[in-house]
Amino acid sequence: MFSASFSHGQTLKVSDLRKAFDHDHPTEHRQLASKGFKLISETISEDQKKFNFKNSETKEIVELTFTEDGEGGEYLNIFYFLPTEITYKKFIAALPTYKFKYSKRNSRYQLPTSSYSGENIYSHHLIQKDGKNYYSLEYASYKDKALSGPRPGSRNEIQPPPIKDSMIKVHIPES
Repeated sequence: MFSASFSHGQTLKVSDLRKAFDHDHPTEHRQLASKGFKLISETISEDQKKFNFKNSETKEIVELTFTEDGEGGEYLNIFYFLPTEITYKKFIAALPTYKFKYSKRNSRYQLPTSSYSGENIYSHHLIQKDGKNYYSLEYASYKDKALSGPRPGSRNEIQPPPIKDSMIKVHIPES
């Protein structure tokens, strides 16, 4: 009897991509590390953070970019490179379980969460990267400034006006 096992499986799901970037600890990558991905490179600037990961067992690659637009909006883009068509199709087939719907007009799988935020998955199909063929997907999420809220370490420098005793008047009606 002959048995073979392939290590070229799909490692990540949509739920993993959602957790891939930790806003509270942007240089820690627990979710991807727990799935066997190793950090290959990183580039961090004031408004953008880029990280490249590789899973040497499954031959998958992840390129993550988090951008703040200066007005409070947040963009997360993750390119997920899969080595086989089977793993690519398996990922695409699972999208309806996460409530994503395909939009022919926009050529993407989309999941709007509000008028100010949402998630999209673009299927880029077969591409060449580092001299090898990969099936590529792009996960993109956007959160508008109205929903993003303050981040740890950021604080409002504007102080409220002082309350003067003459401004506080309480009227208690007599009974």
